[in-house]
Amino acid sequence: MKDLDLEYKNEIQTILNDIVTSEEHANYLETEEDEQYQALRTAFEPRIEALHRKVSMESPMQIVALERALLNEEMEGLYLSKLLGYSVLRGELNERLKYLRPQDHFKDILLAICGSANFDHIKARIGQIVQTGFALSSDIWITNLINANTNKKVKYFLQSMKIPELRVESKRKQALARFKRQFKDNIFYYAEIPQKKEELSKLYPEFRNFIEIRVKLNKVDDSLKKQIMGFLDNTAFHGTMEHTTILGLASAFLELDAGEKKKLTDIYSTLRNTIPTFSDMHLDFILAMRNRDIDLDNKADNNISSMIDKSIEDDVSDYYQLMDIVHGKGYIHRDAVDAVRAFYNTHEGLSKINTCVRSVIYAYFKRVIVHLDETEYVIFMELLGATPASATDKDSVGEQEETSEGQTRNLAIPVYMEIFSNQQFNQNIKDLSMIYVRKLLRFHTDKRGKDYQDIKKFVSATFIDLGFLNSKQAVELFKSKRKKKVPVKK
Repeated sequence: MKDLDLEYKNEIQTILNDIVTSEEHANYLETEEDEQYQALRTAFEPRIEALHRKVSMESPMQIVALERALLNEEMEGLYLSKLLGYSVLRGELNERLKYLRPQDHFKDILLAICGSANFDHIKARIGQIVQTGFALSSDIWITNLINANTNKKVKYFLQSMKIPELRVESKRKQALARFKRQFKDNIFYYAEIPQKKEELSKLYPEFRNFIEIRVKLNKVDDSLKKQIMGFLDNTAFHGTMEHTTILGLASAFLELDAGEKKKLTDIYSTLRNTIPTFSDMHLDFILAMRNRDIDLDNKADNNISSMIDKSIEDDVSDYYQLMDIVHGKGYIHRDAVDAVRAFYNTHEGLSKINTCVRSVIYAYFKRVIVHLDETEYVIFMELLGATPASATDKDSVGEQEETSEGQTRNLAIPVYMEIFSNQQFNQNIKDLSMIYVRKLLRFHTDKRGKDYQDIKKFVSATFIDLGFLNSKQAVELFKSKRKKKVPVKK
């Protein structure tokens, strides 16, 4: 955590001065009614939020210092409910949806609220936040926090926030998803950057999560980039999976100048020449990003490829030489398809590098499908090996058309299904296809219309040929659902 810049300290002081001299504050002190407190919130919380957003965007490593400054009692507890929500969402979770480490900042903000003279006004807005935070925390941590309060009313409130239902992992997952939606438009993540190897395991999860979120938002400022480059240059971290992941993220997504690119190129070459397991770790990074829904698209892959010395003979060179063709030609170009086939056949089908190749092709298909609207189903049909005119012509399914530029118009996905011969890849393609087909059927409801008939003919033929559906399932998909008869009242 970095100390707060003087500029931000001055802004806090200006807001504080305006609060204590405001008419809204005077009215609240006179009545202490909830209506007056809400008026105080309306007048000043937007300014506090604007400052918080400014620091989040410009100086994210100072965000916790800002939030601690806002715990000042003279701020009358304004904006603390929002800060409490941010603190709950920042913590890194394990596979059981429990915090990997105690969330001290969540505790500090909650205790500040509990000790505030305005607790009664604030508590009505923090119920779901506290319930979620407690559900993600350990029982011992919660008990210690509750016992830190001597006020019986506060203790009763905190005890009531332990919801037995949320002890069930599936319920916790649902509650967390609902809670996150409230903050989807806010930028509030923060992390400490490890400086020593002994700090790595403790700080890394939140650090990685923070970097992923910033690159998704394209909000990595020069100060943060400098700290990331310092982390990558620290030889104490070299050869760890943590370092490999941050190196991959930085290479793929950061806007780097020529000097920074050379620095990362040198780091890659050093690691590849000195760490025997580096190729495996880098492939693990690629797969982990796919699982975490970080889109390593052609731009990201090209960025990494530009920092890979292809003269070094290893899986990393082999992989990015193939990616140069796939991304350069386009994944449905005959040259790319042939290159993938040749590459795939020289490696074991279930090998890590082949798994990465399958993930790239699937990601291409997914990007197209999720962005198609209901009127663009022709593109979907062509990707799966047919056009509306040929959708029911079984003799045409299995043929391959080639444009003058060498692109395989039909069978883009079926040809990859044949190359990979991988059940999981086929299942993923099927699941994605079925989601889009159901989307089409919700939109095209006129069963006598041309659109509906084209879709029905295509799916009934092609999905059976591809093994996505059997004949009975295809009939069921398009069968009209009978409406339940409403009993006639006598």
